[in-house]
Amino acid sequence: MGQTQSIQTLMVTYGRTAQRSITRIRTTTPCGQDGSITSDSTPSIQRMQMSTQTATDSSISVRISGTLTPRTLLASHHRVSYATHSPDRSVHPIRLTGGYDRMSWWILPTTADIGVRAFSSSPEGAIEEATLGMQSIQLSESGAESVNSLVRNTGTWSINIEGNDLQRGMVRWMEEVLYRCDGEGKWLVGNSISIDDGIISAQVSWVDSESVEREVEVKAVTMHELILRKVEHGELLSGVGNDIPSFEGPGWVAQVVLDV
Repeated sequence: MGQTQSIQTLMVTYGRTAQRSITRIRTTTPCGQDGSITSDSTPSIQRMQMSTQTATDSSISVRISGTLTPRTLLASHHRVSYATHSPDRSVHPIRLTGGYDRMSWWILPTTADIGVRAFSSSPEGAIEEATLGMQSIQLSESGAESVNSLVRNTGTWSINIEGNDLQRGMVRWMEEVLYRCDGEGKWLVGNSISIDDGIISAQVSWVDSESVEREVEVKAVTMHELILRKVEHGELLSGVGNDIPSFEGPGWVAQVVLDV
């Protein structure tokens, strides 16, 4: 069998009057007897006024360990926007490290703040994806396009996991990423995480934060609706409304709500 594609649109609300539309094109390529390689891409992001116009339906699915979980989402009538997840560096400004085995991150619908839910095959991957999601949603459209041209630096960042609580460790890691930006001028564009002996350590790539154009400021990573857990084999994690698909294990899920 050849490649299959499906299209899905996410809407994130800022306050009561404005929304951002993110349309994602997912390509699935069979790999081996039961598995597949999944990549997501979309060309731009835009902000718009909320509208009551009708939209057409399109379907998406999440695939892990050869299991398809179908989901129907609303497709926006607005234009396609920029890539939120893709292994192709030319279409995903902050995608630098990581593998094809991981699923993408999705915007979590909330009443005021912005949330991110990420799927992966490992806890490290889930934290990486949630972190990249946090970085991506802060970028303006021009910032998303220009970040690829900036000089990239590398380094190792780490934090301690207090009380062996990995959920809180994920929050501390994401807060460390925010601190490095505000306190040291380092805007994270890639992270490859390892977890060992009570420490989250990451090989990171970063650019000069002063050169990154943003339209959303994340003030803090909250404990509200916080999730980081294993999804057991055969367990079905229900989606959220029309925004986030269902996910069938085995795998890991991470979810954070960001104070903006």
